[in-house]
Amino acid sequence: MAVFTPVSLDEARRFLAGYDLGEVVELTAIAEGVENTNYRLETQDGASRMRFVLTLFEARTDEASLPFCLGLTAHLAGRGFPCPTPIEDRSGGWLGRLNGRAAAVIEWKTGAWLRRPSEADQAAAGAVLARLHQT
Repeated sequence: MAVFTPVSLDEARRFLAGYDLGEVVELTAIAEGVENTNYRLETQDGASRMRFVLTLFEARTDEASLPFCLGLTAHLAGRGFPCPTPIEDRSGGWLGRLNGRAAAVIEWKTGAWLRRPSEADQAAAGAVLARLHQT
């Protein structure tokens, strides 16, 4: 499992108290990934249940680059590019600290990675890459 920094439900609740995401109802480790620790986060706000990714950036990540990377992702998502949007906390920031690591909450996007992409899948990825450069 690619969880390098454990986070308890109580620790997640304390961290997420700075966000307007409702009540944390579930936190599940995501087994895939090699660089960072990721959790599927589910919240409940009234009748609405929402899903996010809680990412803790591990030691190999250059923390100084994170504001640029999250800002670029927010810029692209704001212009309709199909990428997950970083979620701002109540102070308007994207980054916080959780268990000694820089941490961010990011919109959950459904789907799965293709283990054996076809030529058509590869062509579609190329089209999305071209669109990225035009956004």
